[in-house]
Amino acid sequence: MKKRKWLLLLALCIGLCGCSKGEIQPEDFTAVGGENTDIMNENMLTLSMRIPETLNPLLNREETVDRILKLIYMPLLEFDETGKAAPSVAEKWEIGEDGKTITMRLRNDITWQNGGKLTAEDVVYSFRTIQNAPEDSVYKKVLNYVSDCTKTGEYTVIFTFHENFSGNLSALRFPVISSSYHGEEYDPKATVNQIPVGSGIYAMYSHKQASELILQASEYYTGEQPLISSIRVKITAGEDTDINSFEQGMTDVLVTEATEAGRYFDEGISGMYQYTSNQYDFIGFNFKRELFQDKALRQAVAYALPKENLMDSVYLNYAVMTNTPVNPKNWLYEENVALYDYNPSMASTFMKNSGWTDADGNGKLEKKSEDGQTKQLKATILVNTENTARRQIAAKLKEELTAIGFEITIDQQNFANYQQKFIDGQYDMIIGGWDCSEVTDLTQFFGTAGSLNYIGYSSEEVDQLLAAARSAIGEGQTLLGYSSLQKKLAEELPYISIAYRNEAVFTSKNVGGTINPTEFQVFRDIETWTYEKGE
Repeated sequence: MKKRKWLLLLALCIGLCGCSKGEIQPEDFTAVGGENTDIMNENMLTLSMRIPETLNPLLNREETVDRILKLIYMPLLEFDETGKAAPSVAEKWEIGEDGKTITMRLRNDITWQNGGKLTAEDVVYSFRTIQNAPEDSVYKKVLNYVSDCTKTGEYTVIFTFHENFSGNLSALRFPVISSSYHGEEYDPKATVNQIPVGSGIYAMYSHKQASELILQASEYYTGEQPLISSIRVKITAGEDTDINSFEQGMTDVLVTEATEAGRYFDEGISGMYQYTSNQYDFIGFNFKRELFQDKALRQAVAYALPKENLMDSVYLNYAVMTNTPVNPKNWLYEENVALYDYNPSMASTFMKNSGWTDADGNGKLEKKSEDGQTKQLKATILVNTENTARRQIAAKLKEELTAIGFEITIDQQNFANYQQKFIDGQYDMIIGGWDCSEVTDLTQFFGTAGSLNYIGYSSEEVDQLLAAARSAIGEGQTLLGYSSLQKKLAEELPYISIAYRNEAVFTSKNVGGTINPTEFQVFRDIETWTYEKGE
């Protein structure tokens, strides 16, 4: 009876609002009853997000809104903590021999929260919605890889890709929405895009604009029913408000940098559950200048870098040390590469073998050039002033390199100038970072013509390895391709890889159960969470 009432009132609300054209927008929506119904007065798990422009996940442009919508909509594919694809809406898939197509078999037992069946038509429509979405929408980058999606049966689709890229399967990271419900309405503010009807664990019970959403466990969900039946989502103005709300006990969950752990644990108000983000930190060398074209000198810097000390002093152990540009948690990460454990003596040996000596005993190294001139071993390290961690890394690197004969200058710039100097090649070394894609592809960083290859690195062998890794078909070939590539990059050292930063889900004392966040899904396994309001 409860389910029928929800459907009746939802249909009535949409019908009265004229959702097919989106002329009228509901200011407040309640699926069942009004603000004084029992559920509105219950103590419940409280999350937060920004003010949503839309509640259509494929038109949405805001990360915190996307996190919440993942509770309402099932994705085409799930991805585990290593980045490997796992079944969700799609239960099976097969990569074509040329690597440019993937055929997917969908589950036939998924029901939308309005009672309709999820079919191949919905997957095709979801792709068309991404094509019509704003350029900065969360899932727009799917189009960088996918050229088309066609229905081949009631529960089968074929995705066609621009090229035979090894990351094509990983690129299929988007939720599936209902074609019959949305009716080709692509305006983010249209009524139909303000009242979500998904297939996920939770359904929207009510929405009070600029205030809160109430979610309720969906009776249509075919997976494990959640232990928490209702969730309140407070709408907040920004990260500072999120933090304040959590500290005041107004919300139960905060997603932020793991380095905030001491702040919350000292107050004894929360649990902490770390996950490795895609934020990668490195030291880059400028190959447009002669100095670090010498691999021996790059190796010397690598041996002089006390990475384990940085893990303690800079990252406070809230990061994962890496020896390659691939995330260590990713299934493609290669552990067996050349290592440069902290060893100042080895660093000095490499510099000596490269011709750098302290002939006058002043503690500074110099070298005779081919024209007989004496060159001093001088280098600049570029950092941006806003990033405390980068400044700390630069200071420690300067200390270590000065001790073995370098003369180091740290060039601190605001971010705009820092970025421009990086692009223009006005540095010798840079302490940098990338927010890497979940779809692994290193070509843009290290390919001779790479769009983000600001260091000017060029190697015919690395270009060939990059091409082999990109075009690999199937897990075995892909793993082999990235293994060979990472081994070569660790040997060549265009970057010294430092770490991938951790983020964390902080929870109040009210929250328990299995909490296992990932970058792709911070509320992963929420069906096993428990909630018990304390005094």
